[in-house]
Amino acid sequence: MSHVTEATKQRIAEQFYDCGLLRFGEFTLKSGLISPFYIDLRKAQSYPEAFHAITDAYSEMIADADDSDLLAGVPEAATPLAAAVGYKLKRKLVQPRKVVKDHGTKSSVEGDFTEGDSVILIDDLITKGDSKIEAIEQVESAGLIVKKLIVLVDREQGGMKLVEDAGHTIEAAFTITALMNTLLQIDKISSEQHEQILEFVQNN
Repeated sequence: MSHVTEATKQRIAEQFYDCGLLRFGEFTLKSGLISPFYIDLRKAQSYPEAFHAITDAYSEMIADADDSDLLAGVPEAATPLAAAVGYKLKRKLVQPRKVVKDHGTKSSVEGDFTEGDSVILIDDLITKGDSKIEAIEQVESAGLIVKKLIVLVDREQGGMKLVEDAGHTIEAAFTITALMNTLLQIDKISSEQHEQILEFVQNN
């Protein structure tokens, strides 16, 4: 397992805040939970510095991966992220489809691969984890073996444990607590904001 350097984590924290990829307020999550913060990595592709920092983090996480491991982004948020990592590292990519076509090859995963090939799945963040298991099952149904799933941020709301309990390997670049600690240290958020977020994480 490779780790993301502290320098890269700080760059990401700064870019999250400066580019508005991390917002504070009241946001309804997919689960229905009301969260005091929201992370939107779909916007990252519009900010080159942020996109480079995020790509570097994923690249560091898979620095020790076998050359034969394919890369794939969970649609749709991680599709451009995986493509950027593949380009940076010159790694072979395949792409799970958001919607499987009812014509042509009808494949749930696009690209050139052989049944039994191993793949590293890339996604943006994890909350409850159920959608991650669905993504893994989709890729495995195409005959691939998911070696591990990597995400940038663990929102610390049970998702990591759910995926692990299902028998899969998952790694996160950093937790939401670590992200908030960094933002506090570099004076991007107030101690009140910091306490509010950590209280929410602890209670949910």
